[in-house]
Amino acid sequence: MNSQLLFAKPFRLLVTHKTFAVLLATIVLMEIAHGVELIALFPLYLKDVMREGVDTIGITLSTYLVADILIRTPAGWFADRWARKPLLVIGILLSAFPLVLMPRVQSAQFFLALNAINGIGAGCIWPALYAAVADLYGKTRYGLVLGIINMVMLGGIALGPIAGGFLLSRVNYANAFYFCFAIALLAGTLVVFFIREARPIRAENANDARLSVHAFARFMNPTLARLLFIGLLLTLAIGMMLPLVALFGREVLRVPPDIFALILIPPGILTLALIIPAGHWADRRGRHAPLIAGLFLIALPFAGAPLSTNLFIVSAGAMLAGLGYALLVPAWNALVMDYVPENARGLFLGAVATAQGVGLAIGPVIGGELWERVWVYAPFEVAAFFFLIAAGLAIIEMRAARK
Repeated sequence: MNSQLLFAKPFRLLVTHKTFAVLLATIVLMEIAHGVELIALFPLYLKDVMREGVDTIGITLSTYLVADILIRTPAGWFADRWARKPLLVIGILLSAFPLVLMPRVQSAQFFLALNAINGIGAGCIWPALYAAVADLYGKTRYGLVLGIINMVMLGGIALGPIAGGFLLSRVNYANAFYFCFAIALLAGTLVVFFIREARPIRAENANDARLSVHAFARFMNPTLARLLFIGLLLTLAIGMMLPLVALFGREVLRVPPDIFALILIPPGILTLALIIPAGHWADRRGRHAPLIAGLFLIALPFAGAPLSTNLFIVSAGAMLAGLGYALLVPAWNALVMDYVPENARGLFLGAVATAQGVGLAIGPVIGGELWERVWVYAPFEVAAFFFLIAAGLAIIEMRAARK
């Protein structure tokens, strides 16, 4: 299949499903905002302006992520019982308004509390988004659709720190906060005026939601448990990097934020280019091979991080990690979606998001402590170890599926 045909399918999806296109735009905007905040703005603001250490930065980011994960499963239940759109609007508003107050507070405790509200907003957004997308498509297209979602999400995540690097080189911290607020407000406007519910709101939805807790217990099996644990390990490893990326560029590579942003561009482009073909491969050839290959590929540059600070080698390692990410994420998501019952999508996807969120919540604390108290490269080596454990579990899952 040539590349024109491969990328024609995503284009047709966007043209024929305008709600899907608006959902993708919402994902991009919110991921840019969160990427600027969590990876670039918050760590540098807390260190430079509030004079906090890396361990405190990790705790502050973890507060956001703990709030996020605690709300995801209840938010998924709400989406099942009522609707996706109101939850999206509530989540975006809760994520947006703390950004106006953050540059005005003087203590880390108040900043932490506002960041918790920000996290509650994020926890409302993602179960509603994934459930809304799942309402539109069947299992045979999960790999492709989730590949598109992850490409768009990754684009937002990649643009976040890149935009943050350029932004912080040109404006003061207060204006950077207001920039993030404006992006979130734009996302909320799109949802309010252009999103339609993908399914009718029925009276029996309330009964479905009451049954969904029982469905969760009934459908949970060793395969889904393994997949959830793989997701936990992935996000734990990635979460360890959140408070460290901007600091790594400045204090280890010793480059300014805008130059470090340029280093991140080639890996981001490579990952974006490959994530849709990887999703298509997962649909046609199976989920397990790309999942396992991706986990091994992403582990390699993390394990080899201490070997060089040459900028070209660092960028090449990031490209290898991006290739692994592009392979594993659509495959893992599609495997999970294969086991999600239709009448409890919101609750199940909220639970999946919670498992991921646990890793993201704990990861920054572990990463900050390892950086401060062990070695600046210790978080990279521990992350590589987690990726390898996840690869082992994926191999076990593949063998179990073949029996």
